[in-house]
Amino acid sequence: MTIEEIKTSEDILEFMKDNIKYGWLDINNEEHIGNMKNFRKLYRTSSIEETLEHGIGTCIEQVYLMSKLLDRLNIKNKMFCTRVYEGKDFNNLEAEEHMHCFVLYYLNDKVYQIEHPNWEKAGIYEFENEEKAINEINDYYVKMAEGKSRPITEFFEVEPNLSFKEFNNYINELDEKRIKTK
Repeated sequence: MTIEEIKTSEDILEFMKDNIKYGWLDINNEEHIGNMKNFRKLYRTSSIEETLEHGIGTCIEQVYLMSKLLDRLNIKNKMFCTRVYEGKDFNNLEAEEHMHCFVLYYLNDKVYQIEHPNWEKAGIYEFENEEKAINEINDYYVKMAEGKSRPITEFFEVEPNLSFKEFNNYINELDEKRIKTK
C-alpha cells in the first residue's frame, strides 16, 4: 500500500505494518533495527521523509507519521507521550528509556488509539472517551515500568535531529507551560 492509497485509519495501520519497522537512525545516519544499544548516546529524531525513506522509526517518529496521515484524511487526532519523568539534569546515558508515544484519533463521536510501534499491541482500539483512553494506555506502561508514576503530555510536533534528551526536555517544557497556565 502507498500513502496515496490510504483512505481510512485501518489503511494507515496497514501502511505502517507494510512499510515501517521499529528502529532508529543515529547521529551518523546509521540504522538500528531491533536493538536499543547506545540509544541515549546516538539517537536523533528523524524527519517524516527519513522515516519513510529508511522504513524505520521509534514510537516518536511513528506516531508523528500516523498523525500526519490522519491529518491527510481530515481526522482529528492528538499525540501524547507517557514516560518516567527525567529532569533536564538527567545524564545517565546507560539508563533504560521509559517513554512511549501514542496517537489518539476522534471519529464519529468515539476515541481510538492506533498502535503500531508497540508490536505486541499493534492494532486499533476504541475507547469511551479521551480520559479513559489516556488512563488505560498509561496504566499499561506504568505496569511495564514496575509501578513508577508516568506523566502524560500532549505534544504537537517532532523536530528532526533532536537527541533523546532534547526530545524529553521538549516534552518537559510542554508540561511546565501547561502547569503554569492552570
